[in-house]
Amino acid sequence: MEDRSIPDRLYKLVAKHPDRVLFKNKENNAWRNVTYGEVGKTASEIAYGLFELGIQAGDRVSVLAENSLDWIFADLGILSAGGVTVTIYPSNLPHEVEYIVSNSGSRYIVISNEDQYKKLADRAETMSCLEKIVSLEDVPGAADDVISLAGLRELGVKRMEKSADELTKRIGEIKPEDLCTMVYTSGTTGPPKGAMITHGNILSVYYMLDKVLALDPDTDVSLSILPYAHVYERIGGLFTGIFAGITIAICEGLDKITANVAEIRPTLILGAPRLYEKMYAAILKNIESQSPLKKKIFEWAMSVGREVGPYKLAEKPLPAVLGVKYKLADKLVFDTIKQKFGGRIRFFVSAAAPISKDIIEFFHALDILIIEGWGMTETSAPSTVNRPGEIKFGTVGKALPGVEVVIADDGEVMVKGPNVFGGYFSKDGAIRDEFREDGFFHTGDIGKIDEDGYLSITDRKKDIIITAGGKNIAPQNVENLLKTDLYISEALVFGDRKKFLSAIITLDEEAVQEWAAKEGVSFKDFAELSQKPETYRLVEGRLAILNKSLPKHETIKRFRLLDRQFLQDKGEITPTMKLKRKVLYDKFKNVFEEFYEGLEDGAI
Repeated sequence: MEDRSIPDRLYKLVAKHPDRVLFKNKENNAWRNVTYGEVGKTASEIAYGLFELGIQAGDRVSVLAENSLDWIFADLGILSAGGVTVTIYPSNLPHEVEYIVSNSGSRYIVISNEDQYKKLADRAETMSCLEKIVSLEDVPGAADDVISLAGLRELGVKRMEKSADELTKRIGEIKPEDLCTMVYTSGTTGPPKGAMITHGNILSVYYMLDKVLALDPDTDVSLSILPYAHVYERIGGLFTGIFAGITIAICEGLDKITANVAEIRPTLILGAPRLYEKMYAAILKNIESQSPLKKKIFEWAMSVGREVGPYKLAEKPLPAVLGVKYKLADKLVFDTIKQKFGGRIRFFVSAAAPISKDIIEFFHALDILIIEGWGMTETSAPSTVNRPGEIKFGTVGKALPGVEVVIADDGEVMVKGPNVFGGYFSKDGAIRDEFREDGFFHTGDIGKIDEDGYLSITDRKKDIIITAGGKNIAPQNVENLLKTDLYISEALVFGDRKKFLSAIITLDEEAVQEWAAKEGVSFKDFAELSQKPETYRLVEGRLAILNKSLPKHETIKRFRLLDRQFLQDKGEITPTMKLKRKVLYDKFKNVFEEFYEGLEDGAI
């Protein structure tokens, strides 16, 4: 029988494989194995606890917490009780939390700790829908409407003794078309909107990914690092991994990725481009510190790797001489780097934002595969993906089985399939303004499909720059190139209706500080260093090199250096690190105006 819902699929696996390890969780400095049986037991207790609180099918429950095993337990418990999980990024500001809770009409909220509790301080007036708060950690001095997760589970155990069949009945009533989760879009151009994703949407993603990625429950281990509030990790990583039966190790935090990779030795990781940009920069920084001989060996090995690349993509045997050179390159260079990633990586996945083709090709030359995919909240994460044996760098792959992708007359990418959401939440009914009459969803991305069916995303429809000379430019492509530089962390490109492009650039603090120490440039803090003439000249020289890779009309003619990073609490980026262009353009309007008034370049 086909699965009807997330909990339907989950408890079938619990019954079939109670002793199979599903999660690895770091506790007391040691990794603990968590089985399907434990997951099922814990989720059941939480569900029964929610029954005791009065949850009804379809009730919304917000989750405002950092990644943890308890986050996952809470999510599965909510869904098991027939509830709808509303995800909130732990980095969201109080007014953003208030908006999502109120807009969704959440009756309950799960929080992680005291810091998140403080965001709900005025909930009586601003979040009147909220009845109960469940906290994963103790909150000193909390109000009576706060219950711990342990306390909720205790309620559940008592309820279960009185009503043992209640969970089975509730799960049996959930249909594939029923709402499973509401995920609020990042809001780069306005207030976030609650995308309504069904159980059937998520199950379809699993069925499709399982076909093309061939996940192996006996050998595959993933390291889960991205926020669970994001559909990419929660649907593409957690739910797909749970349903496929692979082992999922829960990363301790972004600052522990390197250590966790060495300990877990994963076979696959889902990451955003920034992860691979940092890995790329770290490798380059290490090479720059090596002796001239080691640098030459690395450059030779990379040339061999690039020569081997097409054979690997086509899955063809190497010519004899090239095979010998490749074995030597692997022994001298590649294997050492691969061991830093645990030595077992089958592939990394990159999605959620564009990544530079140069970075993907760089890692492929090192014998490390990054496969790029594309999707969005509204498509329940992926719609297209490159896949082992069918990879074309510079594209986001082919459409998943059962998904249709077409290009509209104006270049917009349109999608239809079982993974496409039902619309945006409204108390008056789902809003479906972005759908065509034939059922295709307007994604807002601009792209093209080649003769082999591979999709390339060139930009967001609203982000395209049209210069005074009439040239259409995708700023993200230029920004991605700039971010491949060792010293650049982020870039905001501007130039709509102007004669040339300009940019505001943020710096990689660690790399620039190391450069300054080496060059004898004195500074009291990073803010001062970023504004030094020497730093400006450093970046100016790097830009001159990068500009050679761009058509003349896409080169950066003027720039300023920001003395900090773009920040979420200033409204400059989304929780998923996407630039809020309108906000940034407005904030730095005077700076951009100076570029085009012919004033001297300088620093902010």
